[in-house]
Amino acid sequence: MRTAGFVPLSAALLVLATGVPFAGTVAAQPHPPPPPGMNSMPMPDLHVRVVTEAPPVRRVEVRTERPGPHHVWLGGSWHHTGEAWAWNEGRWSEPRAHAHWVNASYRKVNGGTRYTPAHWSNEKVIYNR
Repeated sequence: MRTAGFVPLSAALLVLATGVPFAGTVAAQPHPPPPPGMNSMPMPDLHVRVVTEAPPVRRVEVRTERPGPHHVWLGGSWHHTGEAWAWNEGRWSEPRAHAHWVNASYRKVNGGTRYTPAHWSNEKVIYNR
C-alpha cells in the first residue's frame, strides 16, 4: 500500500524560486469588452509593474472641505499607465464595506521601480517578523 507523502517546504520553495527569474516584467493587458447591451465601465488598472524610471516628485495637494462625516481623504499619487507616469488627483471617498485604502507604493528594485497602484482592499496582510 502506498502512503501519501508530503513535499518538503524547501523543495517547494526551490521550485518557486527557480521560476521567478524567468517571469520577467509584465505589460498591462487590455480590459475585456463589456457584455453586449452594457455600457463600458472604466476598470481600475491594478497591474503591479517594474518600470525603468522612478515616478516624478509627489505633488502638493490642497484638501477641499469634507463632503460628509464618513468620507476619507485618498491622497493623490503617480500612476504608471504602462507607457508613462500620470497624476491621479486626491479625492474624498466613502469607505467601501469591509475594505481599507492601500496607498500606491514605489520600491526601487534591480532594473527600475516596482510600482503597485493605490486601491481598495478587503485583504488582511499578515507580516512575518
